[in-house]
Amino acid sequence: MIKLIDITKYYSSGFVKTFVLRDINLDIKEGEFVTIMGPSGAGKSTLLYILGMLDTPSSGEYCFFDQKVHKLHEKQLTELHKNYIGFVFQSYHLIDDLTVYENLETPLLYKKVKG
Repeated sequence: MIKLIDITKYYSSGFVKTFVLRDINLDIKEGEFVTIMGPSGAGKSTLLYILGMLDTPSSGEYCFFDQKVHKLHEKQLTELHKNYIGFVFQSYHLIDDLTVYENLETPLLYKKVKG
C-alpha cells in the first residue's frame, strides 16, 4: 500500500545542503498500524508530510497503492487525498469563522459524505 524507497529530503542554502531525511525505506501493508517516533528534529513531521503528499522528497521513490506518486498529476493527487488520506495537523488549521462541527464537516463535504 505505502512503499518508500531511498527517500531523501534536504533543503539547500547556497552551496550547503541540510539533510532532514536520508535513504528512508518503508513498506506498510494495508491494515498495518505504524508509529513514527523520535526526538525533536529527527524528521518525523517531514516524513509525515511526504507520506501525506503535502511535500515531495528530494530524491527516492514513493509508491501509494502501487502508483508512483511523483508521476501523478495534481488532479490524481487530489483524488488520492480526498479518498484515502486524512491529516490532523499539530497546529490545528481550523477556520475561525466556523464552529467545531463545521470545521469537521467541511472536508467530508468534498468527499460527498452524508451524515
